[in-house]
Amino acid sequence: MQHESHTFCLTNRVALVTTLGLALLGTPAVAFGVENSVPTTAGTASVLEPAQSQADESTARPVASQATDSEATDETTPKDAPQEPAVSGADESSAAPDAANEIDTASEQQPKAENTASSQQPKVQNEETPEVGQTKEIPAATQTETTAVSSDAAESSSHAEAVETSDSTPAAAPEDSASTAATTSSLAPAKESLSSVPMYRLYNRYNGEHLFTTSASEAQNLVSVGWSGESVAWFTPSSGNAVYRLYNPYSGDHHYTTDKSEYDYLGSIGWRKEGEKFYSDGSRATPVFRLFNPYVTIATHHYTTSQSEYNYLGTIGWKQEGKGWYGVAMPADGWYVSPTGEELYIQGGVVKSDAVVTNESGQERYITSAGFVAKGSRWTSPSSGIIYVTADDGAITQKFNPQAGLEYCWLKSSPYWSGAGVVKELLMNVHYSKGRYGASISKIVIHHNMGNLTTETCYATWQTRAASAHYQVEANGTVGQLVLDSDTAWQAGDWQINTRSIGIEHADYIDASGQWRMTEATINSGARLVAALCLEYSLGRPQWGVNVVGHNECTSTECPASLAIGGSQHNEYLAKAQEWYDKLSRI
Repeated sequence: MQHESHTFCLTNRVALVTTLGLALLGTPAVAFGVENSVPTTAGTASVLEPAQSQADESTARPVASQATDSEATDETTPKDAPQEPAVSGADESSAAPDAANEIDTASEQQPKAENTASSQQPKVQNEETPEVGQTKEIPAATQTETTAVSSDAAESSSHAEAVETSDSTPAAAPEDSASTAATTSSLAPAKESLSSVPMYRLYNRYNGEHLFTTSASEAQNLVSVGWSGESVAWFTPSSGNAVYRLYNPYSGDHHYTTDKSEYDYLGSIGWRKEGEKFYSDGSRATPVFRLFNPYVTIATHHYTTSQSEYNYLGTIGWKQEGKGWYGVAMPADGWYVSPTGEELYIQGGVVKSDAVVTNESGQERYITSAGFVAKGSRWTSPSSGIIYVTADDGAITQKFNPQAGLEYCWLKSSPYWSGAGVVKELLMNVHYSKGRYGASISKIVIHHNMGNLTTETCYATWQTRAASAHYQVEANGTVGQLVLDSDTAWQAGDWQINTRSIGIEHADYIDASGQWRMTEATINSGARLVAALCLEYSLGRPQWGVNVVGHNECTSTECPASLAIGGSQHNEYLAKAQEWYDKLSRI
């Protein structure tokens, strides 16, 4: 991301950004969190990278990867592997907020700013922004080259209302042994209705912007694509003096102002006018300060009720522009319902976020990082990584930790497998390698047995043959796990692919025409397993050649026969995997 000064050429832009604590480092988020006790952790771990383990003699890394399938394929010399990025699953924030994982790329793509067009950045001339009822002179706009953010999140942030993430919620509520998210409280005052509207604060670490919205659905949508929720910044009245919001389609930046003339002027030079988004409190109970960063072209303005954040940013180069508008006074501690129906919990003078809190009826509720109770959806805690599935009334119906999935057979208790049948667990003690050698799971490799095998017969075969796979799908649809996801199975014929993939074997038989075929139960269970793995490890919707490949695409072999590209059951299998993914992603 490039940063340009409006007044002078920067000789060392990276150093200056570091010094000033500007957009890329998210300084405003840090300062806000300190003042208001709001978690500012960006992103959630969803693709996990296990710690490297030293293999013992029985699980030592093979000199050459061996074939998994029952056919006698000579793979003692695996072909060169595509070079894949060793994506760190412990830091999801290294990927663009809404980017899908891609494999076999030279490097992970982070949103970059590219100079595309000319536009104007709002820049006030006076030290103090006019307060409510005042009018200020329209500043002479400074001509700059603006940037187009490659992440779609910036463009969509101000417009798209969130789509409901779940049509139904499982009734069962199994819990794993992991600890729950941040704070749990048993304080249970009566709920009251708010006349004021919460202003949700969100942060995009890729362009440094803080976005403010009164729409819980917009906040939910942005968090779902990677923005960091930073709770409620202030409460705004339901009527009063208008605060306008504008959007710069060239830079992805937003601007807020009470000055109608400034609003109209910026609209005339290319900014998209988004209307009256909220209001300023006539009683001036809570001042909202406005700052300007003269050294960047994106995220040029910031707004905060925190005096200490305002003062701190002023010491590191931000231009303090005084009071932009006013919010209402913070409500007293307790449970509240907003005018749009969101439940919030205030404790210690701040809106609780990223926490499990007991409501007035003694029921646990997960409060999202944006600050409202999660309802009828699936949320991941930024602080703990624990996933909460909630009913329409906010009740937590399921709670599980995807990090634990790497260490045990997570599928057995996963909502993605609920009702699909028993999962066998028969773990290999030889012919696999402990750990992932620093790599992260990025693809699924599909195999066939070349015979109607069960989990037990696969286990017995691999005891004497230097091969293995993570899962076996039997003819009746039963799934068995033979190697933990956290470990490397010897299955793809390519060591680099082995460390980054999960192998699935499928039972099959020869039909009357002499072709390999699989039962409908095998196709259905295998496809659902693919979908569940894609969801569990955030690989995106199943796509052949992207996050799902055949064994024959990794090394020279005819495997996976009917499931390979051009095979008689290839299209059916992929279509079912995508169908299952679409259905399960609503959980």
